[in-house]
Amino acid sequence: MPEPTLFVVATPIGNLDDLSLRAKKVLEHVDIVAAEDTRRAKQLMSHIGIEKKELISYYDHVEASKAPQFIARIKENSLQMALISDAGTPCVSDPGFRLVAEAHQCGVRVVPIPGASALTSLVSASGLPSDRFQFVGFLPHKESALQGEVESWQGYSGSVIFYDSTRRLKKSLGFIKRFHGSAQIAIGREITKLHEEIHCLTIDDALLWCERHESLKGEVAVMVANLGAADAGETMDLSRLEDQLKAELDAGKRFKEILKQYKDCGLPRQDLYQLLITIKEKKS
Repeated sequence: MPEPTLFVVATPIGNLDDLSLRAKKVLEHVDIVAAEDTRRAKQLMSHIGIEKKELISYYDHVEASKAPQFIARIKENSLQMALISDAGTPCVSDPGFRLVAEAHQCGVRVVPIPGASALTSLVSASGLPSDRFQFVGFLPHKESALQGEVESWQGYSGSVIFYDSTRRLKKSLGFIKRFHGSAQIAIGREITKLHEEIHCLTIDDALLWCERHESLKGEVAVMVANLGAADAGETMDLSRLEDQLKAELDAGKRFKEILKQYKDCGLPRQDLYQLLITIKEKKS
């Protein structure tokens, strides 16, 4: 009787030829496949010639309730299960960690089947320092939280990798420029697909790239190096400017009036406008 096992299987992120032979064998032989999207899983299975396989749905909103049920089932019946996400490696900005944690807690063997990941693909092809880095997933949507996240990178000696949508990237890079003016940026788009792009740019050139590609859709992987280049004097100036802008808002002045008054403060108008929004959000 086989040992109850959970296989964490990486699947292609664009090019189906990137599925490893080992991953294919595991998907052929397991009893059950837990998939983030069963429709996409069926397409993958069909591509590799697997026609009959029990597929069960496992995504963010059911993780907490389903993980104990799934692990209890494979343990009690000595089954083997594969966990796959829509694309890439499960648990890397994708569902799965609760299922894996439950397996460990219940004494079920966990076996990683490595493969494609936008994270490691970008790191390997970025040309930026990769001996030390942190991955922060998707950046926050709320501007105050986004500013806090980007500001927290100051003083970190490694690189930072995050995922973002093309429509939000310009805003994210704007905050990075504010706190890390000498940053080097690698942008990976459509990685492993037909129209793959990987660009290594200065922060200013990265912002220009965003302006020229505003119509692009989808997601990108971004790596940021040379963090915290602003000196202490620049940081103090920004803090002082924030205090002054807060006082202007407290006095009841409108954005348009403040933007005109502070047009020569050293920040681009758009960055100044974003800073005003962030200060206002903190007050509310």
